[in-house]
Amino acid sequence: KDTNTAMRPMQGAEQRKPLLGGRYRVLRQLGRGGFGHTYLVEDVNRFQELCVLKEFNPQVRDKIALDKAQSMFEREASILYQLNHPQIPKFRELLRDGDQLFLVQDYIEGPSYHELLNRRRQYADRFSEAEVTQLLTQLLPVLQYLHSVGIVHRDISPDNLIQRNADGRPVLIDFGGVKQLVVNVRYQLCLL
Repeated sequence: KDTNTAMRPMQGAEQRKPLLGGRYRVLRQLGRGGFGHTYLVEDVNRFQELCVLKEFNPQVRDKIALDKAQSMFEREASILYQLNHPQIPKFRELLRDGDQLFLVQDYIEGPSYHELLNRRRQYADRFSEAEVTQLLTQLLPVLQYLHSVGIVHRDISPDNLIQRNADGRPVLIDFGGVKQLVVNVRYQLCLL
């Protein structure tokens, strides 16, 4: 695996790939979700920094379902825009390119906890109690932060946690299913 993708010179075929929004070059597909595909891209306007680009391409046909899906996708972008925590990827932009809609956020390099668990299973191994305790201890401040701003993630799973290579900390991803809670009126009045 080439971990220095952003630092290597572009090959001829890569230079000819069209840019989304005039700045993002698709490098490879990372996954597929309910809204569409997720890609690893480089931002050619920011020294080939790596980003994640989530496309809006739901597999629904009727207008009401499509409008609801687009509303949820735009809500995810709106929520990510408001968040500022070192264990949540930074939102970059909601990109419209022609009639396509994309969400762009920072790329977190590292394996998902699902991948880590599968590697362990190959050797009939599992996470120790101490490792699970450490994961939860490192994840609780993220959840505390989210709850303090009225957000419930609702899809915390090994697929939505990445162990960041830089420091080994878990990073929470995929905010498509979040629920924004109504803020307590008394809390609002205390701020006035």
